[in-house]
Amino acid sequence: MKLSKSKMTDIKIKRDIIKFSSLFDKKSFSPIRSGNISNRYILNGNEGFLITPSGKKNSEIKIKDLVFVSMDGVIKKNQKPSSEWRFHLDLYRSTNCNSVVHAHSKFAVICSCLYKKIPPFHYMIALVGGEDIRIAKYSLFGSKILSKNILKAIKDRKSCLISNHGQISIGNSIESAYELAEEVEKICEYYYYCKLNGSPKNLSKNEMQQVLNKILDYKQE
Repeated sequence: MKLSKSKMTDIKIKRDIIKFSSLFDKKSFSPIRSGNISNRYILNGNEGFLITPSGKKNSEIKIKDLVFVSMDGVIKKNQKPSSEWRFHLDLYRSTNCNSVVHAHSKFAVICSCLYKKIPPFHYMIALVGGEDIRIAKYSLFGSKILSKNILKAIKDRKSCLISNHGQISIGNSIESAYELAEEVEKICEYYYYCKLNGSPKNLSKNEMQQVLNKILDYKQE
């Protein structure tokens, strides 16, 4: 029997969440139980998203473990989504993204504990959609306040750090959001080592705007 396009898409979404959750562990990108991944999803005509479960090792998550959360914040009884499901919900409500990747990657965590933002010391920062990488103010994980802080930091951006916590990247697909998370991690590593040796010189607003324009043109091509 040939699967319908919507059914194939449903299966791909589920498989991609499992695939990239597994990469968290294999690459030591977000170790053990840290981090979470979600994607927009429609279940029985209800809009919402699928998200990784609470407390399960990334390497052990199966399709049956994924949890559906509606856009009204309704969760099926006895199911436990990631404790961070609230900011995923608010990101889907506030942006046009299809996917959210939240990771406790090593250098993103380090930088989130040390700095108030990552300035335009390197042109690749433009990948997040602006001239710097903002860092959301700290609040308890899973809280409404943390979600509010994240929305402020990621406004007009595709990624941000969370103070004393980690990073978030959004995208049109899980693959694109995960790739951006890897780019942000690498930028954080560069910045950390630059700061060990002093204060790196920053690009000017005009220089960063030229990069942003060029990246936009490239994507349109």
